[in-house]
Amino acid sequence: MITILLFLLFPSSAFGGDIVINEIMYHPPDDREDLQYVELLNCGKEVVDLSGWSFAKGIRFVFPKGTRMEPQTFLVICRDMKAFRRTYGLKDRVLGNFSGSLSHKGETIELCNSHGDPVDTVNYSDRPPWPVAPDGYSSSLERICPYAPSGIPENWAPSKLPSTRTPSGTPGRRNDSYCPNLPPIVSDLRFSPRCPRQGERVTVSVHVSDPDGVRSVLLLWRIARHRVEAMEEGKPMRLISGDERDGEYQAEIGGFEDRTLVRFRIKAEDRAGFIRIHPSEEEPCPTYSYYVYSGIEKASIPFGFIIDLEAKGDRAVDFMPFGISTIPRPRSNCAFVYVPQGSGEYMVFDHIRVTPRRGGWKVRLHKHQPLMGMTTLNIIYEYIPRFALAEALSYELFRMAGVLSPYSEHIRIWFNDKPLGFYLLIEQPNRNFIARNGMDDRGNLYKVVWWGSDIVEKHEKKTNRMKGHEDIIELVGKLKDLSGDEEWEYIRKAIDVDEVASYFAVSMLISNWDGFFNNHFLYHDTNGTGKWRVIPWDLDKTWGYHDGCTSPPYPFYNMPLTFGMDGDRPPGMERDSSMGWGMGRDAWWRPPGYLSGPLLSNRHFRRRFLERLKELCKEVFTEERLFPLIDAMERRLEQEVEIKAKVLNQNPNDFLSLFRLDMRSFKSYIVNRRKFILSQGELRNI
Repeated sequence: MITILLFLLFPSSAFGGDIVINEIMYHPPDDREDLQYVELLNCGKEVVDLSGWSFAKGIRFVFPKGTRMEPQTFLVICRDMKAFRRTYGLKDRVLGNFSGSLSHKGETIELCNSHGDPVDTVNYSDRPPWPVAPDGYSSSLERICPYAPSGIPENWAPSKLPSTRTPSGTPGRRNDSYCPNLPPIVSDLRFSPRCPRQGERVTVSVHVSDPDGVRSVLLLWRIARHRVEAMEEGKPMRLISGDERDGEYQAEIGGFEDRTLVRFRIKAEDRAGFIRIHPSEEEPCPTYSYYVYSGIEKASIPFGFIIDLEAKGDRAVDFMPFGISTIPRPRSNCAFVYVPQGSGEYMVFDHIRVTPRRGGWKVRLHKHQPLMGMTTLNIIYEYIPRFALAEALSYELFRMAGVLSPYSEHIRIWFNDKPLGFYLLIEQPNRNFIARNGMDDRGNLYKVVWWGSDIVEKHEKKTNRMKGHEDIIELVGKLKDLSGDEEWEYIRKAIDVDEVASYFAVSMLISNWDGFFNNHFLYHDTNGTGKWRVIPWDLDKTWGYHDGCTSPPYPFYNMPLTFGMDGDRPPGMERDSSMGWGMGRDAWWRPPGYLSGPLLSNRHFRRRFLERLKELCKEVFTEERLFPLIDAMERRLEQEVEIKAKVLNQNPNDFLSLFRLDMRSFKSYIVNRRKFILSQGELRNI
């Protein structure tokens, strides 16, 4: 803190003169790299000639001859002037195009004069204590005080955060966060205990410094329980060490009842009358938060508490006929509390979006505060109880086979303090999922869906959405136009053969009839290996179930090894010239997919696929490997099934009997499916 105070005591000329880097848009929303910009401000009283000046680090740009900045004016340097002007409408005092790009993770930007001497330098980051709202949330990174140093993160704040994800910032005008004097610096906030129990008080400590002296420090807080958020209250924090220019402050809050969400922040004012609210009100998380939970419930799975502060009415979930649920539609004023199994420690994820999806919710965490590295969670329990069991087993088998797969686990859920029983938590494949698995996350991620009339409509692009579908169109086109050895050479170069062969092999093992034509993700690692991979998804209708089944034991063991390949035909079905291949009595049949069709019919890839299928049948898809997993799941969920029955107003004994029948059906399926596969002549010849 002494270093910061020394910085603040010097005039701005000591830090680069009158021309300062005033605003940085380094990560526009939706990865709109063409909207990146850097803004300069002449905060002096004289005209400055920028001819020959340059950005030497971070980006590359040389200011043309005759570039001048009048006092108290702004100058914006863009990556793409056309895109910038279309979006912001600013015509004057705009230059471009700079080369290179601004890193999303942070880097050093250096402005040099015509002699090559540094004038101003910013080494920004996307992690606290730097603001996080500029990292793709729509805000820009704004300098608070142009007369204070650029090198400290406390002199930077996010621009006003819009209500929807849209390019924001203040190019060409005064910053939203402008202040003529740097407000008090608030840092090193701590609170203890992190996981308080009912009635327990929490001590909040914080460091506050200001060369003008600190007039007051307030601890502001509000509580939320049962969807009602109390008015914000304030409590003076007392100085416990140091002095009014550089000191440690402390206060207590607490004594709240169980299952109360507490949000708090700091308001510091210096003797010159300048105020800082920490965290910034424009951050995606504008408060610190904790949850009061005594943890009296016991279980062998984790707990999750979904808190929606804008839900209406008393009912959290209405279970309708056929098990289809109607779920309140939370906006963004939500929280999620995760309690790991067997642990007294829990994690609070506040100010997040929780949106409804079929049978549950999609929980979107902030990327700077993930859960076990995950940023988006699907919490689901669909209309047939077996689905939550089959899907969990499916992901487990994919992981055992070495296929890139989302994390999954069962979790007991409460919605606004109403118990809902166990659900299945599944990680959402997204950019964060790609990076978490050690790959370059700048590639193209597609979700393959059943609807749509062409390649583009059937491949929902999830990353780099502004760049089109050229790569998937090329992949599908090449696989369609090539054949034989020539096609195989292309497959080897374009596709991760072993991983994709393993995906189709596991899908064949579990009769994933809905996962060849659609219901999976494709990832093209454009900046790394250059190859395509398949990510499994939506695995509920597996392990012997299909849409034509009506009840256990779901005896669908005989899905043929030709399924999914070009030339496969629905059993016992004639082709209708107007409708193509119909569904008929074989409700599980699907036409070949854009990827599965040509791959599984190419003789070289097909051999890899069959070799992998046989290997998994002998080493992984066995009673010895899988029965213990099924038994463990049954023991883990037995108590949860009884609780779920009460939530659904079902007879616990009947519900438990159905659960045990489902678990036995998985074992029966393994025995019969494995026997069927190994009996096929095509596999015996491998």
